[in-house]
Amino acid sequence: MSAIPESRLLKKLRSADRPVDAQSIALFRLGEMCNNKCPMCSNSGRPEAFFIQEDALLERVAFLKRRGFSRVVLTGGEPTIHPSFWTVVDALGKAGIAWDINTHGRSFADRAFAARAQESGLGRAIVSLHSHRVEPSMVIFGVSERGHHETVEGIENLLAQGVWLMLNCVFSRENIDHIEEYVRFCVDRFGTGYVLKLVFPSTTGKGGDWEAIHLTYAEAGPVARRAAEVAREAGLRMAFESFPNCVLDQPRARNTGRSGFGETHYLDDISGDRIYPIDHIETELSVYGPQCAGCRAVRRCAGVASTYAARVGTDELVPYLTESGRSR
Repeated sequence: MSAIPESRLLKKLRSADRPVDAQSIALFRLGEMCNNKCPMCSNSGRPEAFFIQEDALLERVAFLKRRGFSRVVLTGGEPTIHPSFWTVVDALGKAGIAWDINTHGRSFADRAFAARAQESGLGRAIVSLHSHRVEPSMVIFGVSERGHHETVEGIENLLAQGVWLMLNCVFSRENIDHIEEYVRFCVDRFGTGYVLKLVFPSTTGKGGDWEAIHLTYAEAGPVARRAAEVAREAGLRMAFESFPNCVLDQPRARNTGRSGFGETHYLDDISGDRIYPIDHIETELSVYGPQCAGCRAVRRCAGVASTYAARVGTDELVPYLTESGRSR
């Protein structure tokens, strides 16, 4: 495998402007403060993004209301540990804005917290759990054993409250050898009433130098395909993030990109008064090999990160042909 000159790489085009409509969902970050210390953290690490004051957060709720949003996904860092978390939730309710959350789940280990969230309108949750084994989970999350168990308990409590759930598992060298076992654990422990999302790691955030996430698709692809088969046999729904369709050998696979709940717009972390189309951001960060031009799955495919193409190349991508209905 070798890097391809940037001039030969292909990109999708998405408008930098996207109107807000009834289906629009804003990604609303409460700051990058977090009580996990994940070595692969995808946040920016900018000091000014670490903590957003309550008055600024409430101004952002009002801004989103004025722009016509009726749903947001709260994220962080870890949004539930912000001291103004419930104040923001109450403000969203008063503004008629529904809310979902992207979380590590630990706060929801408190049953009262989980119940209050559901009663306050929590509709959907993305919870990250990268391994069922305690030791790898502690390394990936940067937490104690208690932190790992809190996430597992938080998942159980959210499901018990009837919250629609997506489990988020990012591949790394700490868990890639037991992903199939992880899928079976999830089915045995949590049942099948949720979606399990497998994620190829991003190296664009402050944790991008962590060697354990410097995987290749040649390593991760076979694991993802076997895990998908285990999930299919168990009746567990599965989604993917940042896995090209040809790597999955599924031309019609659902690939969420970075917007697991269909988020359409990103609220500026710092200014709080600008929004950007998420599909534009994602296409700016993703590329395709020259061989992908004729692929029949390219409309669905997320491509590869431009940083990955610069480091590894795109030789692993084998397009689905359109001739005579043959796949590849």
